[in-house]
Amino acid sequence: MCRSSLYDNRSSFLRATVLGSTLCLFILMAHSFVNPSLAQSDSQVAPDFNVSSLDGEHFSNYKLEGEQALLMFWAPWCGVCQRELPKIARFYKHDLPDDLQVLTIGSSASLQQVEQYVDEHPRTFVFPTAYDANKSIAEDFNIRAFPTYILLDEDGTILLVRPGGGILNDQRFHQLTQ
Repeated sequence: MCRSSLYDNRSSFLRATVLGSTLCLFILMAHSFVNPSLAQSDSQVAPDFNVSSLDGEHFSNYKLEGEQALLMFWAPWCGVCQRELPKIARFYKHDLPDDLQVLTIGSSASLQQVEQYVDEHPRTFVFPTAYDANKSIAEDFNIRAFPTYILLDEDGTILLVRPGGGILNDQRFHQLTQ
């Protein structure tokens, strides 16, 4: 075998290795972003949770049963959350379907930071807002990014998981909530 054939084979092997490694890294990153079992599930029941809103109202997966529920996990330091929350407020006031509940859950910050953000934006927080004190709810839902939206059906089954902004532009969200 001549030297140029060896060089071509090594070069091809190196390119294939780099491409394969890049693809594997991308797949691993996508899987760690949101729990794939939640994201792909049309039949997984939401984890049990209990939380009180900042106004003292109690919420749990059982209390939300009977109507669809949109959970929004957010953090006060999150720029995307800061842009999304007013959009959710407008949706809540003007376009909310009768059988859809909204619960936002502040996480990844102190109670004081969440309360301060809510207090500084009273026109935004027109919906129930809770605080995930020990981040257990976010962990149970495997939240890895803020905001993350989770749409539950009337029985508490996860219909949609959407990390990042833009839930109100998501056609699947609108199809599932009509």
